[in-house]
Amino acid sequence: MGALTEAVIFFKDENVVKEMFFAEFEAVLDDVVGIPDFASDEVHAAFIQIDDALRVTGVVFFIISFNAHGKVTGHWNIPLRHLLDHASYGPDLGAGAIRVACRSACPVAWYRRQLWDPDTAVAGTFSRISAAVLRNRLGIIVDRREQAVPRENVADFFKASAAIPGAATDVQAVESKPTPVFHRRYRLKLRAMRSAEQLTLATQAESYASALEAQAEDFTRQLRDRELLIKDQKAKLDELLKAEQEVQARLDRQQRLMHQKTEELESLLERGGQDYQRQMTELRNEYAEELERRLKDQAINLEDALHRRERELYNRATEIVELRGELSTLREQNRTLMVDSDDKLLKTMVEKGVVFIAYHPGVEHLVISQDEMPEYLRDPLVYVASRCEVSDTLYREWLAHYRLPICRATDDDMQYCGQPIKKIMRPMLFRSGESDRCHDHSACGLS
Repeated sequence: MGALTEAVIFFKDENVVKEMFFAEFEAVLDDVVGIPDFASDEVHAAFIQIDDALRVTGVVFFIISFNAHGKVTGHWNIPLRHLLDHASYGPDLGAGAIRVACRSACPVAWYRRQLWDPDTAVAGTFSRISAAVLRNRLGIIVDRREQAVPRENVADFFKASAAIPGAATDVQAVESKPTPVFHRRYRLKLRAMRSAEQLTLATQAESYASALEAQAEDFTRQLRDRELLIKDQKAKLDELLKAEQEVQARLDRQQRLMHQKTEELESLLERGGQDYQRQMTELRNEYAEELERRLKDQAINLEDALHRRERELYNRATEIVELRGELSTLREQNRTLMVDSDDKLLKTMVEKGVVFIAYHPGVEHLVISQDEMPEYLRDPLVYVASRCEVSDTLYREWLAHYRLPICRATDDDMQYCGQPIKKIMRPMLFRSGESDRCHDHSACGLS
């Protein structure tokens, strides 16, 4: 077999829409040229190796995004050849079992999110790749002595995939034995069929797990939003009830005072004649004037206090705006200083192929780009919490639960229950006050 040809093909609506040699793809990655057809789009692509008989020997299914100018966005850096060299075996596309790296079968765990799963049906992704290679739009020079014969029924290569790692040794052992050719072919075909079925089941399991995880995160987010809304409404209701009680108490005091004054005036009226009536009238007038005067004085005092409070609030708001502006300027200056000081070192490391990876519970291996490094160094927990789509407070509570999964319900002496509970593996699914409670305290936490 001659040298292998490396190429990259792009899919859209599960169909092959563009093909190029890997050297051309490297020019795209280096921003030498762009692909305007994929502007502002996220594309499913495949890195393939082809022998000189137009037969596929290996495939890596990866995802790549382009900006509005058709250039690759961010710091895209996937070691395609490394993944292919360490990939497991997949279906037979004419040259024996090929190596396949996809989301369900990724040899390097932290690149798993950047890969995608092919359609393993009869007329699925592998069939489209084989057909595109046989069309030979790239103009690959074909060795006629090893020319691949197109199959009439594509289902054959889905039924013939290579064995699991270590199968090559088994094949050599089988070929070394003086067994009939029919038995040897039957065993190889049976082993290949089992491997292809395992790849199909792994792909389906990954699809179902992703859908279930997305649905669980959506339900958890909706439940948290509703709980926050209920909490806010309860707080407002408590404030209204408290204000109503204060107004009712003030009204009761005024009514009691009014009844007291009325009884005194009526008693004076009963004991005397016109003098008492005149005194009662004078008292009423004096009371009304005194009440009016007090109300005016109180209104003036309240207006003055209100004006002073408004001026204080205005001054405080002005100070807050100025402080926020200064804080924003200082943050930008700090970020600029951090980026400028370490930019050359980070850029040199990135050009040398160094990938910044950090491990944090909840996100496993985290790939950090050059632009995001200052934000990560400023506060790693806040950065990880944002990547988990939760607040830093919730992430810290989940982290305490993750490190020590016990019931954190407290008694009157503020002592933890300490009962071991099931660990919640994802911060998005963690609910404080419920997920960190045992069965005996979960009902109390909900109530």
